[in-house]
Amino acid sequence: MQYLQNPQEHLSGLNDQQRDAVLAYSRIVYVTAGPGTGKTHMLTSKLIDYIVSSPTPQKIVALSYTNTAAREIGDRFRKKASGITSQYSFFNGTIHSFCYRMMRQYKDTAFEYTILDDEELSELAYDIRTSLHSDVPQSLVMGCLRSDPSQSGSALFKSVTEVKKTLKVISVQDILTLFIGMLDSDPAFREWMASQVTVMAVDEAQDLSELNYIILDKLLSIIPSLQLFLVGDPRQNIFEFNGGSYKHLDSFLSKHPDHVTKTLTLTYRCGKPIVDFVNKFHFSDCRNYSLHSMKTDGRLSVMDAASEKEEAEMVCKAVMDSGNISSCAVLSNNLRYLDPLITRLQCESIPYKVYGGVKVLKRHIRFLNHILRIVDNDNAYSIRKISQYAGIDIMVNGRRNKKKFFESELGQLIRSISDDSKEGASFTSIASRVLEEIMKDPSDEESVTADYELFLSLAGEYASVSDYLASFATDKERFSTFYNSDVKECPISTDEGYLTISTIHSAKGLEWDTVFIMGLCEGNFPNPYFCKSLPPREQEEFFNSEWKKMYVAATRARKTLCLTYPSSISRKGYTFRKDPSRFIANCRTS
Repeated sequence: MQYLQNPQEHLSGLNDQQRDAVLAYSRIVYVTAGPGTGKTHMLTSKLIDYIVSSPTPQKIVALSYTNTAAREIGDRFRKKASGITSQYSFFNGTIHSFCYRMMRQYKDTAFEYTILDDEELSELAYDIRTSLHSDVPQSLVMGCLRSDPSQSGSALFKSVTEVKKTLKVISVQDILTLFIGMLDSDPAFREWMASQVTVMAVDEAQDLSELNYIILDKLLSIIPSLQLFLVGDPRQNIFEFNGGSYKHLDSFLSKHPDHVTKTLTLTYRCGKPIVDFVNKFHFSDCRNYSLHSMKTDGRLSVMDAASEKEEAEMVCKAVMDSGNISSCAVLSNNLRYLDPLITRLQCESIPYKVYGGVKVLKRHIRFLNHILRIVDNDNAYSIRKISQYAGIDIMVNGRRNKKKFFESELGQLIRSISDDSKEGASFTSIASRVLEEIMKDPSDEESVTADYELFLSLAGEYASVSDYLASFATDKERFSTFYNSDVKECPISTDEGYLTISTIHSAKGLEWDTVFIMGLCEGNFPNPYFCKSLPPREQEEFFNSEWKKMYVAATRARKTLCLTYPSSISRKGYTFRKDPSRFIANCRTS
């Protein structure tokens, strides 16, 4: 069988460490890949290797923590695989999108559940507390709605579960529990799954949750021939607040002692001064190996200012002096700290884009998605919300009545569109009808019209209403334009380039020539206030996690890393003196 014109072509351009990882043939291979060490190049080369080294067609699934990272892997793989003549299948996405896809394909029917986002879960939590006439904390209800394992078994959990069943709604987390439940309870599904995957590659393995690894364990058991390739870096584990932890990866690997571990330490991204800086960091929960820069240039500087306002002015000037604002990024532990900088950028008419922070779905897009949910499966939750928005009375004898909704003018129109969908109409045509017959209004603002045009252009990428709704629920990055940020948006055009402003979490996986990290003073980053009441062990874990965030932030820089801090901060009319952050207290610049 012919695979490539040159069977070794996929190994070209790999350094010795990368080649060693690609040519590792244990069933489970784990690669610790430091920042900028070419992990995506190595990972996609490994996927090609699985294909060219096997005489049978491979069914490859490539997963990452975010959809953005998964798309990059997919794009790189497809480019490399263009010369392959042997048969194979390939899917890339998040583990949530993979599990959803498998359940949908197996059932071959419209997915009967509606996936709620955090804002909707919060609204539903309020409704549940009101209906129960209970003073139970909102956080506990939210935990039950998200199917937090620590809440299972309680009376509240059972009540919330019944509400979710009645409304046919789930959280994103529930996708995983539903998938696990099908694996455990449906022998036919297990048998079918055994024929769907031969290779599974997982990027950002340090950020996976316990449920993620339960799924991997079950798939390894169900599919004896499954090959698993994990790539991660425990020092970049910064999503523990979402349940992702290096501890889960470590526990998983300990259950499989026959796994092979490889390490990538040669970074092609960061200049030597930056690498020397982060190599001094010490982490208490994982191996502290050194990075080795393949570049001799680079610059590290520390700048202090008298106040936050002066710090913002200093950074703003440095950005303008850089000569290329599009190659610069300003990072902070929280976006609120950057308000003075954003104010200054607006005064200087410097274009910028903000990434991270709290995002709220625009009201007209929320309404649009509710309409589509009703079109898709008569979702009870969305019927309730649309009735509230449109002022439609659906109460009969003190209870909500779905039939009464569909007797209304709007309900009849939605039923007509739903009938078209069930008869096989394309999602583009369904989207057009919803926009033209329900959503559009001559009084719409220009920004609303632009959102509808973007929505219609995206519609062609989806085969059905269900596919679109699932993608919207599990790929927030792709639909970021449809959300409002809690920070000041840029008032001028960004078409000709812009400065990136981002939280550290949102900057992960990205890189720029010049990176500014602002607010590096004790009490801001890190802020001991958040752990002062915790026992010593948990305080140690808190600061270990903060060091990891600093590690991720610093290694976003290719050429220049600038660390800034104010020597005083003003809060509520009081001024407080501040010391440099422990991250830079003993930092030498070059």
